[in-house]
Amino acid sequence: MLGAALLLLLLPGACPVHPLPTLPVPPFPGTPGPWLRRPLFRLELSDAEDAFPRLGGPLEVPADSRVFVQAALARPSPGWDLALHRCSVTPSSRPAPGPALVLLRGGCPADASVTFLPPPPPDSARPARFSFRLRPVFNASVQFLHCQLSRCRRRLGAGRIARPRPLRSPLPQCLPPVEACAGNGESLGTNGPHLHTLTQPIVVTVPQPLPGPPKSLPGKAVRAQTPAPAPAPAALGPAPVVALVLAAFVLGAALAAGLSLVCAHSASPPPGQQARASPSSPQPRRPQ
Repeated sequence: MLGAALLLLLLPGACPVHPLPTLPVPPFPGTPGPWLRRPLFRLELSDAEDAFPRLGGPLEVPADSRVFVQAALARPSPGWDLALHRCSVTPSSRPAPGPALVLLRGGCPADASVTFLPPPPPDSARPARFSFRLRPVFNASVQFLHCQLSRCRRRLGAGRIARPRPLRSPLPQCLPPVEACAGNGESLGTNGPHLHTLTQPIVVTVPQPLPGPPKSLPGKAVRAQTPAPAPAPAALGPAPVVALVLAAFVLGAALAAGLSLVCAHSASPPPGQQARASPSSPQPRRPQ
């Protein structure tokens, strides 16, 4: 009996075989969508108000000069705009707590040199623009501007607000800087799920001062600088001096000998020798 049962189990198709239940495999985490790979904001720097966009590498400006900042959405949208929360300049490339020159706090100027630029025409992308003076606070040749930005709901006309697709946490309404800093609108915090921090480097140069005139003390006239005297020629050694003296002595002796010979040949003979030397001359006759 037992053998017959085993034979039935071994025969194919004798009884249906049900597969064991398998556990569901968790789905592989999908890659982020295209909306996550695209940048949401754009932060640009320039040394002039109307020089956006600026081509080239990092901005290079002298110390204590004005820097112009422009922040905008990477892809303009009719229902969204951006809001600046906090901007600061630090000597570090990371926006970590530490020494910083705070420019904006809560969307409002925190430094006396910050000036919001006039908004562009309504039909444009409406970037947020401001300027500040890069004061020589840090002794670093490369400094970094960190800005916290977020999206906000754009106004459509007077009292109308765009109705974008609902998010998990609603975004605040866009307000002009003057109205936002007056305390009549929503305050912009520094923490939130929709805050993004962008960083831009700034190369700081130190201009070399021009050489000025010499400072004069009161009651004393400034003397004109006289040119330095030319260096005196080097003195000769004893050997050349002795050679020159001997040469001068020999030359003097030769000149003296030559003069004496010339004088000896050109001198006239005595009277007695002159009479003897002329026998052909007639002799005077004696009187008889």
